[in-house]
Amino acid sequence: MAGWTQEQADRYKAAFYEYLNHVWVKSKEKGWIILGENLYGGQVLVIDAIFDGLAQDKHDFKVLKSRQLGISTIIRALMLFWLGAFEITGALVFDSSQHLDEARTELIDMLERMPMDFRFPRKARDNRYSLSLDNRSRVNLMAAGTRESKGSKGLGAGSAISLAHRSELCNYGNIAGLEHFRHSLARTNPNRLFVDESTALGFNIWHEIWEEAKNDHHCVCIFCGWWSHPGQRIEQDDPDFEVYGVAPLTDEEKKKIQDVYQQYNHEITIEQLAWIRREMNPTAKQEGDTDADYSGDPTRIQNQPWTEEDAFQMTGSIFFDAEKLTQQANNNVSKKYQTYSFFPGFEFTDFRAAPAHNAKSVELKVWEEPIEESVYIVAADVAYGINENNDRSAIQVLRCFADGLDQVAEYAWPLINTRQFAWVIAAVEGWYAGDKSDVYRIVDINGPGEATWRELMSLKHQLDRGYFGHQMQERGLLNIQRNVKNYIYTRSDSMSPGRAWQFKAQSQLKVAILERLRDFTSNGMLRIRSQDTLEEMRSVTREGDKIEAQGTAKDDRVLSLAMGVRVWDERVRRLLVNQRRTRVNDEMKRRHSVRDQVTLFNQAQFDAFLAGRMAHRRAVIRAARGRRW
Repeated sequence: MAGWTQEQADRYKAAFYEYLNHVWVKSKEKGWIILGENLYGGQVLVIDAIFDGLAQDKHDFKVLKSRQLGISTIIRALMLFWLGAFEITGALVFDSSQHLDEARTELIDMLERMPMDFRFPRKARDNRYSLSLDNRSRVNLMAAGTRESKGSKGLGAGSAISLAHRSELCNYGNIAGLEHFRHSLARTNPNRLFVDESTALGFNIWHEIWEEAKNDHHCVCIFCGWWSHPGQRIEQDDPDFEVYGVAPLTDEEKKKIQDVYQQYNHEITIEQLAWIRREMNPTAKQEGDTDADYSGDPTRIQNQPWTEEDAFQMTGSIFFDAEKLTQQANNNVSKKYQTYSFFPGFEFTDFRAAPAHNAKSVELKVWEEPIEESVYIVAADVAYGINENNDRSAIQVLRCFADGLDQVAEYAWPLINTRQFAWVIAAVEGWYAGDKSDVYRIVDINGPGEATWRELMSLKHQLDRGYFGHQMQERGLLNIQRNVKNYIYTRSDSMSPGRAWQFKAQSQLKVAILERLRDFTSNGMLRIRSQDTLEEMRSVTREGDKIEAQGTAKDDRVLSLAMGVRVWDERVRRLLVNQRRTRVNDEMKRRHSVRDQVTLFNQAQFDAFLAGRMAHRRAVIRAARGRRW
């Protein structure tokens, strides 16, 4: 079936705006109004963007918004228009039953208050959970819920949905339900239309949906900032303007005004600036020579963001210094790396690795291949181990020096069990250990981590006893564990010899290793090459005695990196200090290639030959002088 064209989009857009001139809604400020005669800038922005997307035959729209812009209302009106224009089945999904009831009332009001002489399908029947029109269109009303529940996992199950509006996704708690709903959506219906809209509320499921949509060419992402509401301003004759409108622009305000203009082609007026200053800090005032602070706290900023980047705020205390992470990105992050996928098989002998064939299949990234006579740390965090919300198993490989450590490889993958993850750890260790390097292993044995640790011990026993026969010898894997040393945990304040294999990151230990990770990230001794790791570090906050990624954000890579730093700081560094194995000394040692070393050897031989000849000549001269004397 043919997709939408520009002509079709323009025709339906004009019809929708005409339809709005007959739609009554109850506004917060003015009571009953005709929607088409009272449109806000943000509402027009969203509708125009949706029809522009349809003209390109795109049918999936994500709207990130600030509060009180009327976006939910205009999209409900669009959903009702679509039900009247096409014979279609739809779904309107809300975060709670209360919002579902409010939306249902608004839809019924729109239908029943429409003039009788305006040709539009009428209500055929309705109940709390559905609304049908006399053109045989139907929309189901659903509450997703803010918590995970057994019933919500079937959200949209059994339905063939060609029209959908999901509202305030930031509050949704049913991740499984959202996935079920996605599989109910039409794929080829030419008149399908799906609109998700929400404010931000930290790093939650909506943040994940938004970020994924930005990389999907089938989706259109639309941002509506606080400035898109024409009423959000303080006029110059208002007494509040003297309080909030006369202070000079701060450097931060200048940057935000410039960002809005460059990204959204909107020029902020002084009246709008006064409004947002009052919104951010209504009690702000100048103290002596100190200017008033209008920056606002993270909660207020995410409710009234200037830009998309403003919207998703971390409400806890940011743990890693943003400037230091930016320095890491500028100085160390590299996009030049090799990518690999693993194919575990049934036994370790079946285990294979191959270059990843596309971006979605990348499990391991390698920035630096093994270098002989080096020291490495392999740190592994099993999925749902240190953090029960983390669903990826992660490995960090660090090359160690006396004066720091470099990230050389990184593994992160959700679709692997504890046994196969042990094989990945063993394979990575064996590759970096080679014949002449040392590898220090640390594995978190919380929860499922113990199963991975037991499999590693079982694998070592099988290799030592020749259980796999000649298969491992033929593949050169018989002795892959010979240079691997296990981390042995000892309490930092312990005076007794009590020790334990590996690492179990309880809350106090987790705080300790993350603090040290922050130390060495800030002073530059740790060089982080993975942009993915830095992005995870940006989402880590401290709230009370907890340090962790906020909301649904992940910190698998961060935690495994912190464990690796722990091994270096506690055990490896002092050995390298004794050997004076700094980055500079190691580089000087390796600077000369084999050819350079041969040349140097030959030059030394030649110099020694010349020195010998000169010594012989001096001896002859001395002998001749002796005879003359």
